[in-house]
Amino acid sequence: MRLLYLALILLAVSSCSTTYQYVTLNSPEVPKNDKKEFSFENDSMRLTYNFHGEGGPVAMTVFNKMDKPLFVNWKRSFLIQDGQAVCLFSNRVEVNGVIEAYSFRGVFPGTRATAGNLYASFDLPEGMDMIPPGSYITKSLRALVRPAPVYNTKFMEKTQPERATDYGGVSYSYKRYSFEPSASPLQFKSYLTFVAGADPQEFAVSHSFYAQEVYLSGAGPEFFGFYKPQGDQLFIRKTGE
Repeated sequence: MRLLYLALILLAVSSCSTTYQYVTLNSPEVPKNDKKEFSFENDSMRLTYNFHGEGGPVAMTVFNKMDKPLFVNWKRSFLIQDGQAVCLFSNRVEVNGVIEAYSFRGVFPGTRATAGNLYASFDLPEGMDMIPPGSYITKSLRALVRPAPVYNTKFMEKTQPERATDYGGVSYSYKRYSFEPSASPLQFKSYLTFVAGADPQEFAVSHSFYAQEVYLSGAGPEFFGFYKPQGDQLFIRKTGE
């Protein structure tokens, strides 16, 4: 069994046709939670970003803290990368969420309403998602990096290789570099448009992100010990050369 494990490791590390770049993101505006996800919160909502996976698949969770519905206008929401704004709207929407207990004042004061798990899959040609009071939705969006790696610059040529050992005792090499926000080769922004309540009270939320740390290695994500299952890390696969 150990020989088979070593063979798999050596195959992944020694392959000259595939390299991997592991990127740790940061934001000058949004703190991270215990899962290393970016979590923004105000009086109206709690917004969480998760970029874990190949190419940085963007997952957003929006929790409605208000006692009135919150709408997300995906037609007026964008990811902005290298000056290009990409709309987040899609006709086909898959929504997962949980509705928690809440109370509200209406025709009958003190009325309470509760519900259980929520799953829906439906067409929204108008490009809006509604989030009831005290509930959240999680939406999976496009991958962030597609497919160009951010190490297509000469910064890696100036760094010296380092070595690490995985849990099986096999050694592999890698290069590492850290960036300040203004000098990072990967910078992008979110621009999200919301509408609060039945009366149209539209507002926008925007956040910026950048690659703070980059690792370059021939070891795949299943073997690379610095790549963790956390919301601020993604990897990019480059084949060829």
